[in-house]
Amino acid sequence: MTANVSVILTSYNKPLYLKKAIDSVLNQTYEKLHLIIADDNSPNKEVWDVINSYSDPRVTAFNSFISDEDRYKTARYATQINTAVRLYSSSKYLCYLADDDLYYPLMLEKMVSFAEKSKHEVVFCAQHVLDENGNIDGGGVDGRGVRWFSQPLVRGADKLDHNQVMTTRNVFDLVGGWDDNPGAWSGADAYFFDRIQKNNILFYPIDTNKPLQGKVYRTKSVQWNIANGFSPGNE
Repeated sequence: MTANVSVILTSYNKPLYLKKAIDSVLNQTYEKLHLIIADDNSPNKEVWDVINSYSDPRVTAFNSFISDEDRYKTARYATQINTAVRLYSSSKYLCYLADDDLYYPLMLEKMVSFAEKSKHEVVFCAQHVLDENGNIDGGGVDGRGVRWFSQPLVRGADKLDHNQVMTTRNVFDLVGGWDDNPGAWSGADAYFFDRIQKNNILFYPIDTNKPLQGKVYRTKSVQWNIANGFSPGNE
């Protein structure tokens, strides 16, 4: 079975979250997928115990083996995404997932179906905003805890999260992939979305406002570390 969509899962030092993320991809109702796990040389050896516990042929995993002295020369998760796509993916569509976030079972089916019907090259779904215990912010009442826009967006940066976005490989190549300059650590997806915007490509909502993905906000995430004066990889 040829994969129609590659999911690039960036991993660093979070084995408990990682298993949930992997399972959320492999349990998709849409089966023509290729999960590419891009681990950034996690010091915690349990990470690879988790990865090696899977024998599903749809899974590919690689280790960057980045040294500590070189770790902060680029925005590592952007570097890892670029490597995963360029060396390991041959799919028409690309999705992205951080190792502490998760997909709901219908996400890929809905995203691919809409993209195929509409011919849009960048699409997004609604996203739940979750706390560390998996609770929806505000219970999802009156729009709280849900990231969603009902109209196409000219600008995806500062509005969308990369976990809720799917692009074609064509768009990835057209914009030159993700910007991994060190200054992009706090929001490499925004830099990527800016590249898309500069090519006059819109971000289209799919045809359901039901959240299909969960974004976990937690202490010691990359964004939390930067906001609190710590190094991005301070797990």
